[in-house]
Amino acid sequence: MLILSGCAEFGRNRIEAGGTMDPTVVFRPTDCSYVLSCLSDLKSVRGKEFDLHFNAAEKRLASGDDKDKLRLICLALNRRADYKQFKKGMEVLGQYIEDHPESGQDLQGLKSLVDRLDQAKINRWIARKKLLDRQDELETENEHLKSELAQAQVKIRELQNQIEQLKNIENIIKNRER
Repeated sequence: MLILSGCAEFGRNRIEAGGTMDPTVVFRPTDCSYVLSCLSDLKSVRGKEFDLHFNAAEKRLASGDDKDKLRLICLALNRRADYKQFKKGMEVLGQYIEDHPESGQDLQGLKSLVDRLDQAKINRWIARKKLLDRQDELETENEHLKSELAQAQVKIRELQNQIEQLKNIENIIKNRER
């Protein structure tokens, strides 16, 4: 009766002598897991090979297949992707999330991480630009100071020459007085 009502299973997961039962694990891949495993698979792809993969994924994007969209997102997150490719992938990710609200919180979390990564890149570029601007300012100031130093050294040599001339004049006057 238990077997017929579904409360017990026949044959497969028998309780062993120790009283334990082997658990059954069911894994259902999500869109996010597809993107992350793709990212892991393509981490060692070479430059030209990456460009071929990205261009092919971009062309297949028009077909509207979800796997092609996810593959483009994966490629956009690759370290070889330039900023334009990265932004294209993030647009596709945003659109994918809108089109697939059932995709769950995992893609939302991935998008949050990617947005944070994008902001960190922008902040790094801004900081780098500020550093380069400051470096230019310091180089200009350094050139100005070098110019002032050269002028001061010329002035010092002139003053040293005048001191020597005055010493010579003083020596001449002392010699005449004797």
